[in-house]
Amino acid sequence: MTHEKEVLAKITEIRAQAISPELKEKQRFEKENILSALLSHFMITVENYPILKSNENFLQLQAALNEIEEQIAAARRAYNASVFNYNNSIEIFPSKIIADIAGFKKKVFFEIPEEEKASPKINTGTSL
Repeated sequence: MTHEKEVLAKITEIRAQAISPELKEKQRFEKENILSALLSHFMITVENYPILKSNENFLQLQAALNEIEEQIAAARRAYNASVFNYNNSIEIFPSKIIADIAGFKKKVFFEIPEEEKASPKINTGTSL
């Protein structure tokens, strides 16, 4: 459980960094991607402990983490939709003129790393 303790400590540390108001947009995205990867790794690692998997508290934690992942995905979609609308609005005449004068720049989309898009490979200890 030492490794899991280190992973949880790292998750807490990265989460604190990700919510820091001093971070630039791109840095925040990088921290959130690292956090998602760590949470995924934690869930896969815990599946190696059958007693823990059947524990009611862990089942509640697992459900909460799944809900959080769904909320993060929904927030990413909402953010990217807003960025899409914003970027379009500063490129379309006549708002482009005002955007150029005011110095509005295009925003970047929240990109999800390819390895996160793929389904995680879970070793169940059986061979088929």
